[in-house]
Amino acid sequence: MKYFKMPEFLHEVFGEQQSAVEIISVVIFAVIGSIIIYSLSDFELPLWRIVVGFILIADVLAGCIANFSFGTNAFYANRAKNRLVFIAIHIHILLIAWLLTEPLVIAVLVWSYTIVSAFFVNALKGKVIQRFVAANLMCYGIFILLYLSLPTWFLMVCVFFMIKVLFSFAVDHYQPVVTE
Repeated sequence: MKYFKMPEFLHEVFGEQQSAVEIISVVIFAVIGSIIIYSLSDFELPLWRIVVGFILIADVLAGCIANFSFGTNAFYANRAKNRLVFIAIHIHILLIAWLLTEPLVIAVLVWSYTIVSAFFVNALKGKVIQRFVAANLMCYGIFILLYLSLPTWFLMVCVFFMIKVLFSFAVDHYQPVVTE
């Protein structure tokens, strides 16, 4: 696969290098996913709230895939502080819930579980157990989400938010691991 240099303003999204296949895949997933989620919703809200909400949903979906890419992973693998900041600033689910009128208490629960788990997984960088712990926490998170009986569209957004931050981003997918 051929990689090309990304413009500096896109480094936080796609890293310093990225392939056309990965960029196209990210965009397609974000667009198709947003359309599917929108088709499952029935909002009677001001248009601006729906538009901003779905921009954030598209960002969650795009990041879910982009964070698995070699370029994005490599960018953050070499910048531990940036990775911590990136995890901390992910308040998307709180904003989506507020904009699209889902209960904030539920959003805070999902956000808290995801962020705490992501920090824990990130602390295991370089250890062979990191992926296993991330998958385990992801599965428990899915149980929590299913237990909450969320509307289907919001359940989907919460699942992809959790995947994006907890598994896709917090795990260093391409670095050698220590088997001790």
